[in-house]
Amino acid sequence: MQVIFREGKEYLCLYLHVFTPTKSSLTLNANRISFWPLHLHLLLTFFVFGPPDGPRLSFCPSDCASLYHSGVRRSGVYTIVPSAGNGVPVYCDMETGGGWTVFQRRHGGSVSFNRGWSAYREGFGEPQGEHWLGNRQLHLLSNQGHHSLRIDLQDWSHAHRHALYHSFRIEGEEDRYRLHVSGFSGTVEDSFGWYHDQHSFSTPDTGNLCAELSHAGWWFHQCFHANLNGGGRYSLTAQNLLGPDGIVWFSWKESDFYSLKAVTMMMRPSGFRPHSSP
Repeated sequence: MQVIFREGKEYLCLYLHVFTPTKSSLTLNANRISFWPLHLHLLLTFFVFGPPDGPRLSFCPSDCASLYHSGVRRSGVYTIVPSAGNGVPVYCDMETGGGWTVFQRRHGGSVSFNRGWSAYREGFGEPQGEHWLGNRQLHLLSNQGHHSLRIDLQDWSHAHRHALYHSFRIEGEEDRYRLHVSGFSGTVEDSFGWYHDQHSFSTPDTGNLCAELSHAGWWFHQCFHANLNGGGRYSLTAQNLLGPDGIVWFSWKESDFYSLKAVTMMMRPSGFRPHSSP
């Protein structure tokens, strides 16, 4: 059984496990109760209950889009269950058209993105703040159907622009989380898809010079036209860079020596269509 909460009341997700009862473990904390068998033969999802006065779900939410279509309209941190995965807390953006699962956010430099391969694989930071969800989860999420990517950008003058890609997914760790991204549109010139598509992920501890110079994990080419994880910790003083560091989107100022202030990367199913609340 797995019980999933948001603020202590939102959703209850029950599983039935059929297994060889040789060994099991029970984990309990404020947000999650899990019962995991050692030998799992069958997993059947039973149902998800919403709050008594809210929407009722017929399955465990696999992403923020499924929560949206079940009646959830408030942005915030929810627990989802990607296919072939366990419950993971994510931030759901239900306001920018709805249904977006956020996997990266930076807005002030409180969390360092200068980290190694294992940290980027497992994720770091907190979903309600600056964070990287993790390449393991990103792979699971982006491969459960066809997905789109949205990148929201903000500079130090509070100008906002966005990039949208109709198709987005990454491969597994055995293929070094290779990026597949295409179908660009948006309010900013593309600096990501055309240059970084089909390239593998690298971090400073993998021997990639671009990753070492920019202090980041990213899908580097030679080296980048966009690097939204650069700079480790950054701040207002990083807006005039002396090197290829910070949150870089080359076409913003035709330079990789300028860091933006804030960025959010999020994904949702390509065929998603918003609708009015029930």
